Amino acid sequence: MRLRHPLLSVLAVLFLAVLPRCAPPDTADAPSPVSESSQALTPGGGLRFMTYNIKHGELSSLDSIASVIRGQAPDLVALQEVDVLTNRAGKVDQAARLGQLTGMNHAFVPSLLSYDGGQYGLAVLSRYPIRSVQRIPLRSAAEQRVLGLVEVELDATHVVPVAVTHFGTTGATERLNQADDVKAALAGKPWALLGGDLNASPSESGITSLKTLLTDAWTRGGSGNGYTHDASFPTRRIDYLFLGSGWTSPVTAAVVGASSQSDHRPVVATLILPWSQSLFGDRAPANPVEEADTRAVELGVRFRSNVPGTITALRFYRGTGNASGYVARLWTGTGTLLAQVPVSDGRIPGWQEVTLPTPVPISANTLYVASYYTSNGRFARDPSGLASAVTSGNLTAPASASVGGNGVYAYGSGGFPSSSYKDTNYWVDVRFVPSP
Repeated sequence: MRLRHPLLSVLAVLFLAVLPRCAPPDTADAPSPVSESSQALTPGGGLRFMTYNIKHGELSSLDSIASVIRGQAPDLVALQEVDVLTNRAGKVDQAARLGQLTGMNHAFVPSLLSYDGGQYGLAVLSRYPIRSVQRIPLRSAAEQRVLGLVEVELDATHVVPVAVTHFGTTGATERLNQADDVKAALAGKPWALLGGDLNASPSESGITSLKTLLTDAWTRGGSGNGYTHDASFPTRRIDYLFLGSGWTSPVTAAVVGASSQSDHRPVVATLILPWSQSLFGDRAPANPVEEADTRAVELGVRFRSNVPGTITALRFYRGTGNASGYVARLWTGTGTLLAQVPVSDGRIPGWQEVTLPTPVPISANTLYVASYYTSNGRFARDPSGLASAVTSGNLTAPASASVGGNGVYAYGSGGFPSSSYKDTNYWVDVRFVPSP
């Protein structure tokens, strides 16, 4: 993660924009085109990362493969065994076509610069702008293997390296050499993400070597054996997602039940962005407007974090038909006001979010309340929505019964909300950053 100099970024983009779009690169280091379309981070700060060996579309159509990808709603996809303009693929640019079918930006990194009339290798699909592409050859005993290293701009201040690779098949020694080459390329990049078909079991030396620099997403958040190959009846775990040391927040991982589209099943992991956590993300209430209640009211949620950090913003879900003039507040669990700030309307219906002028530090395992005041009610309201705890990243909204009621409200002109009714979720939230 790093800040990029605006002028250098513009010059780099202009330079890359003039590269030929479909022609094979003249040298081994030439990147495929860099995409420019921009899209903001998903509200709530979640990031879904997938790896998928697609066997160059031999076993099914690209439409079927794209359907599997779309079904997981990933933000980033590391693809292996991708053909571009080969005869066997009917001269189709598979990377570009999958980008079109999924609505994502794409970058292709050839392993074989000349193969069957085109090229063969790796690709990255990204919901966010791709700012640079690098091809790094790995030591290979037979077929040339490479690391594709792509810089993806998640937002104006966060550019992360996304790597994709496909290790060799000649033996553990080759794969250990390739793992060491990957580690050398990703050293000093704590926000690196790596996906790939590594052709090795978790106990093989190449995998254990990678684990000295990166963490295995499946070990962090998977359940079961994680087998991905052969797709029809998986008996081996050889497809991996690895995370750099900066990804400290909780992770969930799953093998996708795609049994016929390729000879591998994809793996997908959901990461909580450490620098921007929230309880509810981009989820929406079942009942976004309580039409019958038009009284002035303060509505809130009790929450805590399992690590210290800061609250940088307050947020709540607003339906249609509400009056303007909201005020958002942050309290201690006993009612001491820590911050309050007026809220300007954002997209309606949708999440309204206001940044605190000064971030507020909070302690670990300590109860706090986030709330907002509406002068004419008509608030989001889902009864029993907090009957069970809601946990996202380091944040938890405790189960209502465990804290004497959650969510909370107070009718009147605004003030500390402490009453509760039917464990109702009023869809109030925070933006949280853990301490380094």
